Amino acid sequence: MAELERPGRGALAVGLAFAVLTLAWPFVEERLAAELGVRALAFAFLAATIGSLFVARSGLPRDLSLGPLDSAAFIGLPLAAVLTGERAFLLLFPAWLYAALARIFAASLRGGGSLVERAALRLEPFAPAAIIRPYCRGVTAFWAAVFLVNALGIAALALFAPPAWWRAYTGWICWLVFAALSAVEFVVRKVHFRNYDGGPIDSAFEFFFPADGNEMGRRANAYKGEMRRAQGRPERGRSR
Repeated sequence: MAELERPGRGALAVGLAFAVLTLAWPFVEERLAAELGVRALAFAFLAATIGSLFVARSGLPRDLSLGPLDSAAFIGLPLAAVLTGERAFLLLFPAWLYAALARIFAASLRGGGSLVERAALRLEPFAPAAIIRPYCRGVTAFWAAVFLVNALGIAALALFAPPAWWRAYTGWICWLVFAALSAVEFVVRKVHFRNYDGGPIDSAFEFFFPADGNEMGRRANAYKGEMRRAQGRPERGRSR
């Protein structure tokens, strides 16, 4: 299975810029459009997007790179706004960003290992790939679906709803949804693997869901113990 490559510095900077833009866009788009005009804002956005895509293409790992359709849309949306003066094309930017994320996550399911699995193995190099693979594939597919549904919802709000609804959803509601889903996934993961390393959160989970309470917990903790002994590391955590 191919290891998840590290992005270059330029790609990391572009990724951070896109993340900041995604967070700030719902709050600044309307004001910027009013002050600069839709066409001027779209032209500036188009120039920044072309430069960002050029840097990202040379620095992003292949697994995380944007496809031709993604790149065409990121250029086409501000270009359409320049030509027509319609704000709706600028409001569609977050929708296409989430659609691109959905495609990247889904595409990784067809390769040698899902995106979540490769990220997990980078964080925990000695995690048992055979044990975590089915769960990681499920989580990858789950987030691909979440991003796709989110993209469709944002597109519908941009095209058919009042701008205030779009601004509220993209500005904070969708992040609350993501936070809630992440919390649910964390609980499901803890209950599924029951791999504890101490601390108040692990202690609470272990009280209600003992490490030896299911087959997965016994397998995961036995493997963890073997790896620690092989590395000469002290035993940690509790497994009853």
